[in-house]
Amino acid sequence: MLLKLSLESPLFIFLIVISFLLVTFTAWLSQRPLELRPFGLDDIMQLLTLPFFISLLLERSLEVFITTWRGPTTEQLEVTIQQQNFLITEKRKLIAEQQQNQIPYIEPNPIQVNQSGGTTLEQQLIQDYPPIPVDSSSQIKVYIDELNSIINNLNAIERQRLAYKSNTRIIALWTSLLCGLLISAIGIRSLEPLIILDANNPIQLIIFRCFDAFLTGGLIAGGSEGIHKFTQVFTDFLEATSRQAKDRRL
Repeated sequence: MLLKLSLESPLFIFLIVISFLLVTFTAWLSQRPLELRPFGLDDIMQLLTLPFFISLLLERSLEVFITTWRGPTTEQLEVTIQQQNFLITEKRKLIAEQQQNQIPYIEPNPIQVNQSGGTTLEQQLIQDYPPIPVDSSSQIKVYIDELNSIINNLNAIERQRLAYKSNTRIIALWTSLLCGLLISAIGIRSLEPLIILDANNPIQLIIFRCFDAFLTGGLIAGGSEGIHKFTQVFTDFLEATSRQAKDRRL
């Protein structure tokens, strides 16, 4: 069960204080700022090509493994949902036919005498009062109860399928994140090639590499589409900056 944090929650204030202390401690350990290498668009494209290729391979591999593992149960739930929908349709048709073809049972009216209807008994007997139909809803109540039971069963299966798909998505995301972190820990980084690291400051080096590994792992876990969008945004930014620089020169 997830905890809901509010701005006045003690846990939220504690997390803010811990984050501030961590940032302050890190800045105190790494007092010298990092130096950037000169780079251009070609360097960025070359830098992101390998994570993009790895992300493509990871996506296809996870798709095969997770589909083989979780796919049969998902297909079984979908088949069950189709069967329940078919039963609901048939039950509704049956109820509609019963309501259309139903002949209500009519109770006979009691004989009533009209004293002003005439002098003879035949003239005084009146039997043209409107018939009194019997309530026939009980005849289709069984079908309605069965229909409600099938609908409730369908709703339960739908919730089960959504929960199963959600768990599958969580498993895929965590697996891809762990694989991305492992790949980044091996030596594939996204920021280190752009930074001039100081070998005389080992604390700064360790903190930066850990942060770089975390970012690169998340980048790879985000999928090839995310890397493509990031590359497109960065390319558009550099092109817009270049056009502005040219306009200023003119």
